[in-house]
Amino acid sequence: MLFSITHSLYHALMALGSLVCHQAPERSPHLWHVQIPLCWRCSGILFGSLALVASTIVCRRLPPLRLSLAFALLMPLDVVGAIFGLWKGLNAARFITGTLWGVFGTSAILQLALRPKRNEPAPPNRPLELESQTSLPPFTPSN
Repeated sequence: MLFSITHSLYHALMALGSLVCHQAPERSPHLWHVQIPLCWRCSGILFGSLALVASTIVCRRLPPLRLSLAFALLMPLDVVGAIFGLWKGLNAARFITGTLWGVFGTSAILQLALRPKRNEPAPPNRPLELESQTSLPPFTPSN
């Protein structure tokens, strides 16, 4: 019965992964000879996006937009170079460029999406406001 449940769960995860990933076996990580639902590049994108969320929570700011755009361009450059035979696509390079895209591509997309419109004033350059900065009066117990 446990095998049936894990088998069904694996196929559900593979079906979910197939919505966003080609899942080519030669370009996908394997764990104990079982293919993971995302290829190396998509795994890197997921890992990088999760790393961006964690770093944004800790640092309360996104990386600068220009830096994000520069690093985000490395993944498409890797893809184009491999397509035109300029270099052989390696799984390690796919994971690294996917991770960079996950961090910096996601950051650039968020910053461009959250950018004020032309007629709106630009917000001040400060850390993201994730919590209210208002302070409460000190607590004084009444007897």
